Amino acid sequence: MKTENAAASIGCCPYCSESRSLCMSHAIPKAAFKPLFAAGNGNAIGVPKDNSNAHLTSDSGAGYLLCEACEGLFNQNFDGPMTNALKALDTAIVSNGFHSRINFEANQLAHAIVATAWRICLSPAHMYSEVAISDRHLRELDTLMRRPTDEILRHCSVKVSRLSDSTPESSGGFGQDLMRQFIKAPEVYSISTKRNGNPDRFAVDWTMFGFLIQLIVPGLPYSKSQKFAGLKLGATMVAAPPIDVFDYSPLRDALFAGFAAQQQGRITPSLRNRATKGFKKSQ
Repeated sequence: MKTENAAASIGCCPYCSESRSLCMSHAIPKAAFKPLFAAGNGNAIGVPKDNSNAHLTSDSGAGYLLCEACEGLFNQNFDGPMTNALKALDTAIVSNGFHSRINFEANQLAHAIVATAWRICLSPAHMYSEVAISDRHLRELDTLMRRPTDEILRHCSVKVSRLSDSTPESSGGFGQDLMRQFIKAPEVYSISTKRNGNPDRFAVDWTMFGFLIQLIVPGLPYSKSQKFAGLKLGATMVAAPPIDVFDYSPLRDALFAGFAAQQQGRITPSLRNRATKGFKKSQ
């Protein structure tokens, strides 16, 4: 389960199980936060779930988790390839539309997504403080993450969707340049599919690089996986069908919460100053 003491830099690395000095590790790759921070001069807008103030934040979800050797392995085998693939897919979609596809192995992308979910569920970072997963499901995720890459999609379902807004920009809709700036804290769900009602699956989803990432473990049955339209085992082309931001309820609720905070004046002075400067600059 989550390590409570995020200040300690010495501990047991959850991947190699060795007691070593731990690195500050990003579950969602740090590169996913760059468009967000670039648009806000180094800060993002933090939207609270409760009635507290919307605020500026530089939190990128880093926490002491992996040892240096394992951090390097994850960056090379998972974060780097996934970042490159999603950036390439983002570029293709912006240039050529939602039908775009890129050459990339679905197995490799799925494995990187599983590794990201594994880090999300273990990270002590404040951004993931509300992520709760049972010991049983965490063991299943850990076992899955350590499987060979070409086996991953035999045991889980993974879907990559492109965030979109059906409302035209001229009418206040979100353009594709803004989609890259949405980072929604991950959600974890238990799924009950057996007759006795006990949860036998779990799902993790989050947003990054303008995409909604959805993972279900164990994988869905064939008939349901067809409707899920996820990554296909062995495929060498990757696409991301569009999903409206308002059809993904966690992000929709966060956007509404941010709007409500603005309307009610629940914003910190620093955020108010940023909004004022942005308004003056646009004149």
